[in-house]
Amino acid sequence: MTEKISNAQHWLSANASRFSGRKAVVETSTTFNFTKAKLNSAKYQGKNGRPDKRFDSGCDGLCLFIYPSSMKTFYAVTSKMMWNKKKQRNEKNAIYKKMFLYNPDATDQGLKAARSKVADKIKQILAPRSFTKKQKLFGELAKSFMETGMSNYRLADKTEKHEYKQSTINKYKKLIRTYILLKPHSKRMTVAQKKKFDVIANRLCGVINYKDILSDKPLKDFALQEITDWHIEVVQHRLRDTKTTANDVVKIISIIFTWAKQNKRFTGANPCSSIIKFPERKIKAKLIDDDVEKIMNHCKGKAFDYAPFFCCFNALILLLGKRIDEILGLRWKQPYNQKDIEECSGWLEADWEKTKYLHLRDTKNRKPERVFLDEESIAFLKRLEAARFTDRNSWSIKSPFLFPQRRNTNKHASQSSFRKKLIKLNEKLGLTIQFKDEKTGKTKQRLGYHFKLGRKTFGSKIAEKEGLEIASRKLNHSSTRVTKEHYVVPVDTQLEIENVYQRKIKKEDRIKGVIVNKKEIK
Repeated sequence: MTEKISNAQHWLSANASRFSGRKAVVETSTTFNFTKAKLNSAKYQGKNGRPDKRFDSGCDGLCLFIYPSSMKTFYAVTSKMMWNKKKQRNEKNAIYKKMFLYNPDATDQGLKAARSKVADKIKQILAPRSFTKKQKLFGELAKSFMETGMSNYRLADKTEKHEYKQSTINKYKKLIRTYILLKPHSKRMTVAQKKKFDVIANRLCGVINYKDILSDKPLKDFALQEITDWHIEVVQHRLRDTKTTANDVVKIISIIFTWAKQNKRFTGANPCSSIIKFPERKIKAKLIDDDVEKIMNHCKGKAFDYAPFFCCFNALILLLGKRIDEILGLRWKQPYNQKDIEECSGWLEADWEKTKYLHLRDTKNRKPERVFLDEESIAFLKRLEAARFTDRNSWSIKSPFLFPQRRNTNKHASQSSFRKKLIKLNEKLGLTIQFKDEKTGKTKQRLGYHFKLGRKTFGSKIAEKEGLEIASRKLNHSSTRVTKEHYVVPVDTQLEIENVYQRKIKKEDRIKGVIVNKKEIK
């Protein structure tokens, strides 16, 4: 409001001559000795809306900007050596610094005030600039990693270089979007998914007190140099109800910092290096033998004619013990171009009925694997191949995959493709899981079956019959430790051992001993 009144007074002062009947002389010179009368009479002479600049010959460095609206503002001006990018050389440039709006009736906004302050303004212009580089936020770094960090080789590789698997890229991107950038990982979300995301966002953004220090903003809003191990512990504490997820989030944060250091984007220490993760939840479970028999009989029976892909997939999981994605991505034949090779998990070898092998091109440990096909697996594959040529399943003939998508046969099925059928299978057969309680150490049972249990059941059964080493190799694990800690459910009856210190007696000696004893009795 004050500024509007000032502008009005300025206009009245400048146009006083119109009301007094005298004709005012308009000052049009670019440089002249500033006086109150001349400044009042100066009119806009610029072009295309650019400010009209007038310079004071009575005071070095004082300039007046006149705008099309007749508003007048004092500026300080001086020349300074600056680098010209186009000409690639240093040259003098005129630098302007705004002072204040001209108001002839205000003592602190008049000509006298402008002349007294211009020298200080010029000193500010000529003073060396202290470049304060804006600190990069962690959210920006995480976004950069998501866009370019996974297009190169893995950071963990030391002896051999491997590119990131697409499944790993998808997992990392989902973690970064959801738990670091706090953005939905998908544009299409159900109401339940939106509610779940809102809960996660509130947990990571809310004000909490951790170790007597308040945390009031998410990790993404902190500058890189600010972040310490305390900030990582806060993230871990916020996600303490989902410990596995908390470990995954801390892991991806550590990966981002490691990538930034390797690419010279960050020079400090990795704040995750001293963080202790939550204990892993080692789920050791398997199907009881009766339920395995139920599933196999179901898959062999008439149900196969109505759901050949689901039945064959279930049978191969139980018979081969391979990972779910490795089975789902199999092709009938080896592809010939690199694009098709990368879009599948493997293929049946040529003459697979005779050679009895399939090939997995890129397993979890980043090595190819040749998988033996037992007679029962071959029988299921033959039956699946024949089922494709029935009227009911003719849609799948053109697909190169063993388990194609119904909507797009050029892609293979996913776990969600069989979700409804899996629920019906559980209801129909009343399937039971056998698992080991981590707290009590006792073997318990519960209803429910999912595909991962097929692999775990296979591993436990092989370990029971052939030993831990063979089980680890069949499951294609990097070590027997993984097999032992996550897959093998020990059978309690194995612990029912008679006196281990009892001396073994040969059969012949035992018979002779009985005879001798009988003679002694007689």
